Amino acid sequence: MIFQILFMVASVSGASNTGGKPRNQITFKHLTSTREFIDKTLLIKFILDNHWHIFIAGPPGFGKSANLQMLRDFFSLDVNSHGYSINAAEILKTDATIQKAVSKSKGLRNVLTKRVAFLTDTESHSIHANATKPHGVYLLKNYETFSKPALQILEQSPELFLTHFARYPVLLLDFGTLSTNSDRDYLRSFQRMLSELFKPFSYLLKSNRLTSGSKDEFLLYRDQFEKLSLEEITVGGETLARLLSTHHHRKSIVLVDNFDASIREALLAPHLDDRSFKGIMWSVSRFVKLLIKGRFVIRTVVTGTIRFDVFGLTHFSVFDDDYLHRYYGLTEADVSELAKRFDKNNNRTDIKKWFGGYKTAGEGQTIYNTRSTLTFFKTGELKPYRYECMKFKTLKNLLEFEKVGQFMEDAFDNKTRLHVREKIPQKLLRQLRQTIFGPNHTCAHKNVILQILLDHGFYSIHDRNTLHIPNFEAMLDIQNLIFDREYYINKLKISDYTIDNFVQSIEQLTGEEAPFQNFSAAVTDLFKHRIPQGARETAHTLLTLVADAHKFTLLRGQETLERNHRQDVLVKRSKEMGIVIGITVGSINKIALRPVFLRSLQVFPDCKLRVAILLGLKPHGLIGDLEVLYALDNRPVIH
Repeated sequence: MIFQILFMVASVSGASNTGGKPRNQITFKHLTSTREFIDKTLLIKFILDNHWHIFIAGPPGFGKSANLQMLRDFFSLDVNSHGYSINAAEILKTDATIQKAVSKSKGLRNVLTKRVAFLTDTESHSIHANATKPHGVYLLKNYETFSKPALQILEQSPELFLTHFARYPVLLLDFGTLSTNSDRDYLRSFQRMLSELFKPFSYLLKSNRLTSGSKDEFLLYRDQFEKLSLEEITVGGETLARLLSTHHHRKSIVLVDNFDASIREALLAPHLDDRSFKGIMWSVSRFVKLLIKGRFVIRTVVTGTIRFDVFGLTHFSVFDDDYLHRYYGLTEADVSELAKRFDKNNNRTDIKKWFGGYKTAGEGQTIYNTRSTLTFFKTGELKPYRYECMKFKTLKNLLEFEKVGQFMEDAFDNKTRLHVREKIPQKLLRQLRQTIFGPNHTCAHKNVILQILLDHGFYSIHDRNTLHIPNFEAMLDIQNLIFDREYYINKLKISDYTIDNFVQSIEQLTGEEAPFQNFSAAVTDLFKHRIPQGARETAHTLLTLVADAHKFTLLRGQETLERNHRQDVLVKRSKEMGIVIGITVGSINKIALRPVFLRSLQVFPDCKLRVAILLGLKPHGLIGDLEVLYALDNRPVIH
């Protein structure tokens, strides 16, 4: 291996400052009144036009929870003081906003003369509110959310709106609230979640359509939930749907958020045994399965991250369906609109590099992480806002270079291919858990691990089956997941002494010649057994090993995804000195060094002394062969 190394030292003074703001959770109703709201309400039409029971899989931060809130607010029926449903369609027919939308819709000019009440396959009985009152629509608690201003579902599909708005009992559950700290905590959290599910429907206790036995069932789940066994809990959703059907004479819509959260946590939890993991996987699956198999649910929308196989659900990935990607994540058009609202059109390229890059399977549309992109627009700070790596630290033994790590590194250069399963069977997850916590850590389940990471947004799929790192944010998440001192000791076949010597060579850098020669020798020693294949691999190594020493106040790499573009490692050794180590492939000279020097002025304006270093990587050279070229006081010296 041949490194050419150039050095430049400069003295300048200055100052810099950055800050951050926390992200707030808001409801869908409030979201519609904010600058960051992007109308995704046509998802409602997609749901109604599609299979009855579906599983939508997408990475964290792509708007799955907000969309479920939207579906709940749209479909949820309103009841009067006696607990009987209000006929929303009769009220809406007199509303000016609806009438205007209908008049603009082709083929719908006579819709108001027709009966618009939608009949499910169980007979419906509603209490007709006084539709002649001018403010009758405000009896419908969520109508203003969708009509002021009119959202796309109302403007483009007014007949669908009339038919389905405020029409169904809706059961919304968040499985992300289930605790996996222990079997006992899991049971208690499931009991509490079910009790909270029942509480909004307490009007059923006044129903003259329910027997006293049915009301006792309701009270058991709402008030005496601590008596429930896990098996009884799994029947709870179906029980509530049955009681609602008996009272309203119509079927329910079920919405489940974070379906796989407890499964993923249990999969990676060292404090749980295989029996506990199987119990968690069985219980959440059975809860949904019984709802689907019953006669009391007309639609089920389950969302999650891992493409987990669940009985009776048709699976959709937000990136694979030709239409679904419009409603999850942000499209180029969405980001363009947001950039105008927040006056950040000049940041479009940076936003794409940091938070975009996810590709759809069909047309190859670019999708952005919703949460991260919106957080940037609100804070103005280009930095990572996702930290999914923290969820997967238990996988560390399987992510060593000789196991799965090499495939993850190859993905930086688009060299890793993956056959993506539409559904991951439960059996495979049980086997993976045994591998994670068993005595033999092998890469037998490499593809399952890579798909789980793909599903969590670490990667995107390009060219049908190639793993691709979509953006800087995901790249940093991957680096934090796999790269550390132990990883490189195993990969490079080096000792702690070799690493310590390299770190010490950075600590001793001055404007003199000898410390630069020591640094050159230390870098060469790191790679004497394994030659890096490009500038990025070299930068990853140097940055990780320097960071692991915990001796420097600022450490980061230049944000570039291209393999052999110049990569910069930034090290602030003290208030007095800032160091930029540039790494490139091919021959180098003082002209190539100048951009590295300028970057040192840019990123370390408050340091009295700046060191700019350029490494010229020739990976096909001889191991240990190092040519050094550096400049001191504008006098080039060649060794």
